[in-house]
Amino acid sequence: MRGFFHFLTDSVCADIFPRAKQLPLDPEAVVPHLQKLQNPCDSPPVGQFSQLYWPSQCEVTRDRIEHIDWIPSSPEPLYTPKGLEMTPSYQPPDKGTVICLGEEYCFMYSQMRGLCPVKQIFHQEVDSTLIFEARFESGNLQKVVKVICTRLTVGCFRGSLHCLILNRAAVLSSITTVGLLLPSRNEFEYQLTLRTDLYTSRHVQWFYFQVSNTQAGMSYRFTTVNFTKHKSLYRHGLRALLYSEVDAKKHNIGWRRIGNEIKYYKNNVSEGGRQYFSLTWTFQFPHDRDTCYFAHCYPYTYSKLREYLVAISKDPMKSKFSKIHILCHSLAGNIVHVLTITNPPESGSGKDTKRKAVILTARVHPGETNSSWLMKGILDYILGNSGKAHQLRDTFVFKVVPMLNPDGVIVENHRCSLTGHDLNRKYQSTVKKCYPSIWYTRNMIPP
Repeated sequence: MRGFFHFLTDSVCADIFPRAKQLPLDPEAVVPHLQKLQNPCDSPPVGQFSQLYWPSQCEVTRDRIEHIDWIPSSPEPLYTPKGLEMTPSYQPPDKGTVICLGEEYCFMYSQMRGLCPVKQIFHQEVDSTLIFEARFESGNLQKVVKVICTRLTVGCFRGSLHCLILNRAAVLSSITTVGLLLPSRNEFEYQLTLRTDLYTSRHVQWFYFQVSNTQAGMSYRFTTVNFTKHKSLYRHGLRALLYSEVDAKKHNIGWRRIGNEIKYYKNNVSEGGRQYFSLTWTFQFPHDRDTCYFAHCYPYTYSKLREYLVAISKDPMKSKFSKIHILCHSLAGNIVHVLTITNPPESGSGKDTKRKAVILTARVHPGETNSSWLMKGILDYILGNSGKAHQLRDTFVFKVVPMLNPDGVIVENHRCSLTGHDLNRKYQSTVKKCYPSIWYTRNMIPP
């Protein structure tokens, strides 16, 4: 989702992990573009659900990305390793064609979305080249290189001609051969680099990007080269997610797990004692000229949350026992919502109206989208019409903060906020300006 720049770095490692700056953490420091916080008890202003703020340097496409709701297969299909999976090496930019490349930023102030035109770096003369885009809400992709393979062209006295692709299994039947190493373009193999959390050089896990100009029936290979964790569920059969716009429109099919020849492995790149890992997989697009999306886990954006909250506020029944307020504003100016859910006391019942409070929060780590889906399930239940839901609302007051880190979700960091720090480690911090959602959530809990 970063904008694209037009120069290459000389260092291989700098090419993978460009350095970025963090916000100053002096308690007295002024955080850029932090709007004056409204009273947390105030009701949301009219039109609040239509506002979305990004760091000003982020290029954002005008089109909004939407996906249909669809229940995937259960259990999801896992990949069973065969022991023959390839382990492609890291390809420097000069060994391939750079398809897109992202910028690094230092947060200065925020602005509303949709202000930048679409730009894309790709070779027009190669019409089979995939077109990548991730400059949308929650998108994450730093760079794509179209791989150039080295092929060994082999001739023999019998007049036959064979072609052996290096590090792929092949057997030549010629008795006497001569060979020549030649570079050639693999039209269907791409090397991907993910963006680290903004203003850090760490935390690489989440990916979510768009691909167009697809060809059906061809075997593509994607290799992501800058993971940093030794352990990964991709070692245990996890597959990436694919969403096809054609399948969604014609067959009402949404996100689904795909991929074969999946391998998560230590690659040939390291920096400062840090070893990088690659994830490679093959797949086929279901349709020609389709627009598809890939993701690590099922996306759940800030916009999707706001739509959900709008539906609650407009429901004549749910709005009787649920209220949506502003807890605070994030560093970029996005609203952090808090829901209060409890049944109103029955007049004249004489019952004690004092109720214990239950505080629920989610999405402190932006890349953990499953927490948003879990929170949606919890809210659906306690806002429902079942007898147990009524009993819960009669017994407790629920205070729910469904998205603690909206800025991180919008730019789709994996773990951090726009400070470049993990909010889950800041509950003892007194720096309200840098960590407002944590500060206000903590202060909801009496000592």
